[in-house]
Amino acid sequence: MNFLISKEKREVVSINEEIYSGIIVIDPGHGGEDTGAISQNNVNEKDVVLDISLKLGEKLEENNFKVYFTRKSDKALGNTVRSDIINRAKFINARNADIFLSIHLNGSDVESAKGVESYSRFLDDKSYLLAESIQDELSSIEYTKDRGIKETNEKSLGILRYTNITGVLLELGFITNSEDEKYLISEEGQDIIVYCILNGILNYFNEIK
Repeated sequence: MNFLISKEKREVVSINEEIYSGIIVIDPGHGGEDTGAISQNNVNEKDVVLDISLKLGEKLEENNFKVYFTRKSDKALGNTVRSDIINRAKFINARNADIFLSIHLNGSDVESAKGVESYSRFLDDKSYLLAESIQDELSSIEYTKDRGIKETNEKSLGILRYTNITGVLLELGFITNSEDEKYLISEEGQDIIVYCILNGILNYFNEIK
């Protein structure tokens, strides 16, 4: 089952789609002592991205995908930021997956900063197509500003540098922005974000099949 979002009703509606099969790795960012960005209400990025990632994995499995997680609990994968990223990349590379998603939230000292953005590898057509497919879905519900697609020539990201399969890093909003935070921590907001990411993934597989 594939899901789309009605812009008018802001509701999740289902449509019949071909069932896909494949392997996907979900990488919930941060964990353990590495909290990631922290909101003014002391909400940690690591907790929100884990919640969203687990919900996404459940929906992907319902759509016949095999799903692996770099983490399914509040833990880091290394003693330093560098070792953590390298261990995540090793895990992803060893799964022989079709794609991976690294799930994050943004943070800023400027409270007005907000928006969703997707990162792909520079000059990697499949990575860009995956980012574009997901970004199009997330921006369609207009829960925050559309910051577009960025590539690693604009910002160096270890998880994309050290992995060798098609993948993207998603920044689903600014946890330091009160409006983004409210949506990102709500059950309804998380459910709609999950359905959008799912739909973006299915659209990607439609394009490459």
